[in-house]
Amino acid sequence: MKAYLARILLAIVLPAAIGATNARADSITIGFSAPDTGPAAAAAMWQRWGVEIARDEINAAGGVLGKPVEIVSFDNRCNPSEAVNVANKLVEAKVTAIIGAHCSSATLATMPIIAEAKIPMVEGVATSPKITELSGAGGNDWMFRINPSDQDMMVALGRYLKETKIKRVAVIGEDTDFGRGGAGAFVDVAKTDGLQIVSTDFHPQNQPDFTSLLTRIQQMKPDAIALFQLSGDQINFLRNAMQLQVRIPYTGRFDPFGRNTPIIEAGGMEGSITAWPYSHEIDYPANKTLVAQTQQRYKSIPYLQTWAGYDSLRLIAKAIAAAGSTDSAKVRDALKHADFVSAMGKPIVFDDHNQAGKIVVIDKVEQRKVHLESLVDLSAR
Repeated sequence: MKAYLARILLAIVLPAAIGATNARADSITIGFSAPDTGPAAAAAMWQRWGVEIARDEINAAGGVLGKPVEIVSFDNRCNPSEAVNVANKLVEAKVTAIIGAHCSSATLATMPIIAEAKIPMVEGVATSPKITELSGAGGNDWMFRINPSDQDMMVALGRYLKETKIKRVAVIGEDTDFGRGGAGAFVDVAKTDGLQIVSTDFHPQNQPDFTSLLTRIQQMKPDAIALFQLSGDQINFLRNAMQLQVRIPYTGRFDPFGRNTPIIEAGGMEGSITAWPYSHEIDYPANKTLVAQTQQRYKSIPYLQTWAGYDSLRLIAKAIAAAGSTDSAKVRDALKHADFVSAMGKPIVFDDHNQAGKIVVIDKVEQRKVHLESLVDLSAR
């Protein structure tokens, strides 16, 4: 994977950075702020797969407004300060719209830049409830999100958990906007759905060892551990738990696929239940296309981040076509009234806060496999 990521960075990020100051006049440039290095590097690679598939699909069909789509990309490292630098570079590159910035802290740091520059940004990965609060009617009319927030996902998860044997939960999150936002949303929902929170702990990113934390939590004997961590820390946490023979199910926002697959197949996550924004198992033509293309090109199933990159670019392209222009204000207005169906077969309809992610997937681990339990549509709540 490291070798592939290196090729991606050399083949795409560096040429994009060079082209950022000299974008082709005969193309439509879309910015991409992604954490190609840092704690979310693997997930950024998966998102890039989706962007590449969508770009090639759009260009093979004639592009947008008769022009090919070109991606201008920079590495934000999942870091707020670096995300600001990337946003300024993309503004200088005069991109029509931006995909990004993947991590919640990076997205929140980017939002003031896009508002001042008047460039719309579409997000499909970041889940912090703060993004909802600050977008659209919250003041930033240039920020759009197509995936559900942690608040929405925890509402769906709480509805499911209240019908299970899970009653006592220990909460663990990384000390970031994502970790605290997700954990906070889970704690709020727990009160409504009759769950008892036995402990809440936050840790810095890239923590090398979780032994003391796991030992303390195991002594409490919770029914489940709710996780809110990026993939790097999450896989380290789960491996540590396997070494200590912790057999407590997980819930919250653990990744049901990706780097956690070996842990699931080894029996380390039996009975675990997660809320997630996407499933490759959904039977819809566009999703089948995404699955087939990802398998053909990258020898993998598409992940949440792959879907996010794919649908974010497809949505932006359709908004540009509907606007009949690359003028950012017109594209922003077209996004507000988007007539778009996601790869999962659900309409993208933005509310007053420019949020459209109302479909939540509930996945459960049983017999060392992930099973799609239900699709929860929160649009009617």
